[in-house]
Amino acid sequence: MPRLFVSFSLLLGFLFTSCATLADEPTPEVRAVWVASLAPGIRAPEEIPLTVDALRRANLNTLIAQIRRQGMVYFQSDLEPRATSIEGPADWDPLAQIVEEAHDTSGGGQRLDVHAWFNVYALGSQQHLAGATPTPIAEAHPEWYTRSPSGEVLTFLDPGVPEVTEHFAALVAECLDRYEVDGVNLDFVRYTEDEGGAGYNPIALERFHRLTGRTDIPANRDPEWSAFRRDQVTALVRRTMVTILEHRPEAMLSVCAVGFGGPPRPGQTFEDTSPYIQVHQDWVGWARAGIADVVTRMGYKREHVPQQAADYRGWGDLSRALQDESGRIITMGIGGYFNEPEGVLNQYREAQARGLGTTLFSYHRPQGDAEETGLLGPRSPFWDTLGREIYTEPVPPPDPTWREGLGTIAGFLRDENGDPLDTVEVSLMDTDHVTRSDGSGFFAFLNLEPGECVILAPGSTVDGESATVSANEVTWVNR
Repeated sequence: MPRLFVSFSLLLGFLFTSCATLADEPTPEVRAVWVASLAPGIRAPEEIPLTVDALRRANLNTLIAQIRRQGMVYFQSDLEPRATSIEGPADWDPLAQIVEEAHDTSGGGQRLDVHAWFNVYALGSQQHLAGATPTPIAEAHPEWYTRSPSGEVLTFLDPGVPEVTEHFAALVAECLDRYEVDGVNLDFVRYTEDEGGAGYNPIALERFHRLTGRTDIPANRDPEWSAFRRDQVTALVRRTMVTILEHRPEAMLSVCAVGFGGPPRPGQTFEDTSPYIQVHQDWVGWARAGIADVVTRMGYKREHVPQQAADYRGWGDLSRALQDESGRIITMGIGGYFNEPEGVLNQYREAQARGLGTTLFSYHRPQGDAEETGLLGPRSPFWDTLGREIYTEPVPPPDPTWREGLGTIAGFLRDENGDPLDTVEVSLMDTDHVTRSDGSGFFAFLNLEPGECVILAPGSTVDGESATVSANEVTWVNR
């Protein structure tokens, strides 16, 4: 009996200890900050240790580093030219140092995830890159720029040009193959907000006319034209996710979601808001479809302006509901640069009250008085305040556990002559999985249970072809 009592006591002690250990484990959440290459932070070797230290003082866990801006890059690339604002030796690799120092825990500091931040469509004129190697897009492919309804060339790339998506997928793959980044962050993954509209590139218009049978120049708010443009942006997001799943499946895809204006009013849906209507960005749909892991919301609002403060909270409520519905992560974006210190902290508290992660813009100006005081970047007192008043303990960033055990089928639809089939419906036999190919013929089904399936795509060479879905892998057909 004494021996039994001792054994039972030991068992109880083990159970209590295990439960206490589980209870003490912090819940992962995104605590991120965008570190832009427009300002000091990652442009010179001596800046990066200071940036990493500032994030650790604040108990943040994700550094979103801007490594592609205006079609120039802050990493070693064979596809796009080296950024002209880099302030280091010619052989210095900014992204390599960012990853190395953010991941280094040898001194007892928290490991920081690094998301490689790409400006997708915003390109600028690239005049400062004239003659660079590799050849800038503006020189090699001026036909990729989008246009206004009148034909004026704008400074964004056109999502309706298939080669734009192909080039971007190759650039992301190059980065993933060369660097141990923890995620890819897509910014300007939308049309430009020019009032007159955009997307009127001749290549995109020809595709629209061919697919719809129309011959007119559609009005900016034409429903069919708007749906076409929205589909082009979604196609790039889907292609980027598949690129990640193939080249670095442990990494996450985060998308910068605009929040122009207010959230849906009573009786409205997200489809009635400016992000969806004005710039054709369906970030709610991306989360629901599981083609993005994290929606890093922007929609910065001034806390001292009552209507904007209300909009910030309204978007926060939508974000919480979307996170619950989709199973993906939705953050609240905080515009520190135009809020007073207490206003910034209040917005962090609103995120915490909803159980949401956060993304701050920006590292260089984390609070509104930064320029006035000269306390910019690592010199700002904000980092210590955030770690003292909001994030008092470090927590790990989340892993994409929602993808575990699921697989992907991807491929290209082509006709008998080998030409791509544009916007053709593809389905999996005896399932409700249906999608459409993009302008290059690319298609993908994500988040599939392992097993055998049959692809249905009338008129293509893969129609009726069998494919095996394997857990945590991309199965390619007709690549």
